[in-house]
Amino acid sequence: MDSAGRTGGDGDILSTAFRIGILMLLGGGYTYGSVLSSTVVVVEGSPPLPGVDILENERIVLSDSTITALRERILSWYLSEGYPFASAGFFLRASDTLVVRVVPGRHALLEEVRFEPDPLTQERILLRFLRMKPGDPYSSREVEEWKRRLERMDFIDWTGGTTLALGSMGNLVLIQELGETPMGYFAASMGFSGTAGGDRTEGGGEVAIANLLGTGRQLDLSVWSTDWGGVNASGRYREPWIFDSPVSVEIRASQELPESTVVNREAEVVVILDLESLETWAGAGIWKGFQPDSVDRIYRYGIAGVGILLGSRVPQGWQGLSIGVESRLGRMSGADSGYVLASADMEMRFDWFDGAFGLGAGLLAGGIFQGEWLDARLTRIGGMETLRGYAINSFRAGRYLVARPEISLGETVTRAYLFSDMAVLDTSEGIRYPVGAGAGIRGRTGILELDAGVGFPVLEGLGRARFYLRALASII
Repeated sequence: MDSAGRTGGDGDILSTAFRIGILMLLGGGYTYGSVLSSTVVVVEGSPPLPGVDILENERIVLSDSTITALRERILSWYLSEGYPFASAGFFLRASDTLVVRVVPGRHALLEEVRFEPDPLTQERILLRFLRMKPGDPYSSREVEEWKRRLERMDFIDWTGGTTLALGSMGNLVLIQELGETPMGYFAASMGFSGTAGGDRTEGGGEVAIANLLGTGRQLDLSVWSTDWGGVNASGRYREPWIFDSPVSVEIRASQELPESTVVNREAEVVVILDLESLETWAGAGIWKGFQPDSVDRIYRYGIAGVGILLGSRVPQGWQGLSIGVESRLGRMSGADSGYVLASADMEMRFDWFDGAFGLGAGLLAGGIFQGEWLDARLTRIGGMETLRGYAINSFRAGRYLVARPEISLGETVTRAYLFSDMAVLDTSEGIRYPVGAGAGIRGRTGILELDAGVGFPVLEGLGRARFYLRALASII
């Protein structure tokens, strides 16, 4: 007998039915029927019973092979539902009616969970979203929900097939195929353009770790060049699922040098509640602006946000919708007086694929909605992350709306794309309507992931075209 409780053996229809066991004592059970060619199949027995889809769309002549195949499907279904000791008996009630009487047997418990291949991530991290533990009755629905939650983790690439086997204690061992992404990556971005005023190059680098030492902890560090030759820096660390609860803590810090004599520093702490496809967070932060011959400005504020991730992984990448909204409200104090400063920012992304064809769209919106437009708190727009075709930080907007639609072609994550980024920016110089367009290619090969393209400001012509490149090298 294998893990599904199956036995072997063939013969004519009646002898096979009797040899398997004609279960004549199951009166008062549930029944349903479907048509196998010209033969009606009736399933009787104690619930749960397999769905009608196990039987339908069968247009074959009744034979020993039909009985064997039908029995295999029925017993496989019972195994998948957690009944490894189910049995089925077959007999002809009439020349055109085949009766299948089933006994589900004992509902087995979950004995153990194994992964293939052995994961780099700690198993307790992978199992935190499984709402079963060893000793609980096995539930196929919980397993499917668990697999969907796994795919939302930054460090999981795909979830494969699920196999069930009998363990040493007579219960079920769940064996799950799993593909992990690299632990993190090194990234570098660069933009280059030639203008009448001379060539201009900007760029930066980042180290992002999504699964620190297999614990699910996240760490990001980045540096970016400034117009005058200085360097801006930022960092983020997340401690996930504190005390195995769905609560995480994130610490953020940054330093900006907008001019050679000005330094802006900021620190934030937020508490995050993870509710499967929904994250909500709240926290507090402080910003200080240091300027020569001036009283420092200090902004103390509260933070609130929500993030939604809907979709699934497909060969072309993530398909679905992601939305993140974060707001800040607090009091700014400076040389003259204090005032309330409120701002909010939203980032949304949608991707859909049909074979080689793909449609994608991004939306960035937000700004300052109450208080003085302090230059250091304005949103920087420009570059491949916000408005392609323009230099990094080309605009400083108090309020902004940027749409980033694109069309892509490719059967995998390696895709060629066309884009047209359009913005409405409320700046100190008035309302601006920049539009960038261009083409590029992004893809993955081995540990290297690239996104390269050319974009230009539509209203300024091809002579202001820019080349940009983003390269990610995975940390194995």
